Amino acid sequence: MPDITTEGKPTLFFSSNDVDSSWRLNEKMIALLESYLQGREDLYTFSSARIPNVVGDPTEVDAAFSSLDDPTRFFRFVQVRAREGVEGRPWIEQIIGQKRSLGIGAATAVSTGGFSQYAINLASHEDILLRVLQPESAENIRKWYLPDSIGQEKTLIDIVRCSILVETGPTIREFPADQDNTREDNILVPTVEPHRYRAISLIRVFDVDIMQNPERRREFLARVPTGNASHKVTTAIEYKVPQLYLKTSESLSRESVVPIRAIVFFIAANKQRLGAPIAHRYKYLDAVNDAQLAQMMVAEIEVGHQPQYVSLIRYSCDAGMCKLGGAFFR
Repeated sequence: MPDITTEGKPTLFFSSNDVDSSWRLNEKMIALLESYLQGREDLYTFSSARIPNVVGDPTEVDAAFSSLDDPTRFFRFVQVRAREGVEGRPWIEQIIGQKRSLGIGAATAVSTGGFSQYAINLASHEDILLRVLQPESAENIRKWYLPDSIGQEKTLIDIVRCSILVETGPTIREFPADQDNTREDNILVPTVEPHRYRAISLIRVFDVDIMQNPERRREFLARVPTGNASHKVTTAIEYKVPQLYLKTSESLSRESVVPIRAIVFFIAANKQRLGAPIAHRYKYLDAVNDAQLAQMMVAEIEVGHQPQYVSLIRYSCDAGMCKLGGAFFR
């Protein structure tokens, strides 16, 4: 069986509320499952989320989805109940009230125990999708994924130093920055208002311009060998049209701002390949027709005495062809 490689979802956000409660893990897994089933990539996934209702009072939902264009405008929310026994009509009535008070037209209800026929009838009338999350057998997962662990690459990155190359008249000058001041907000980004700048740090430049840029991230990580030892890696960002500016004094006058031509990062990187044992296996069903929507497995690892999770999802199967997705979360 060939290796399965997936990339996580960079637009997936989890609340830090009650992280020690086991039922929160169910919400996170369902938020991840539903994010892949939305059939679109231009979305943000929040779990949990506090959304103002029509009178401005915050209402907590277990998961919510918004578009990249307007992250504050939610188009669907999800409520989850991890209890024994089927859910009846009263819970669906509560969700109908939440739809109206939140002004969100689309909702999904997820139960670990199923739904009564009365609940199914009412939900169908009100266009509320019903899902069921149930444990999946290891035998069914092994039909498409044999190992009992999920491999992952964990890269530890340490910026040792950085050089900022700026243009001062006909010459290029170097302003070195060591590890201690890479977090200082001494990089200025121009705003839409004349002579006004937004201060950011070198570490943010690295995180956004390299690690959150898919092409630059792949190029950078490809030069880091896998192993337990740290390796020296150099990466640079060039600016053909200057977009960043260096604050050379406390004054923000025009004379104290000079265009940056390039930023060079000197990195100590350690890339390790780990195998995390699978701790949870689930199937995700349509509660109305019992059709299988997805299968999900979640492996647990401990980082800094805190549990973290890596998942793999198989979904949207058609004539034997299925899509794969996954995410790393805590």
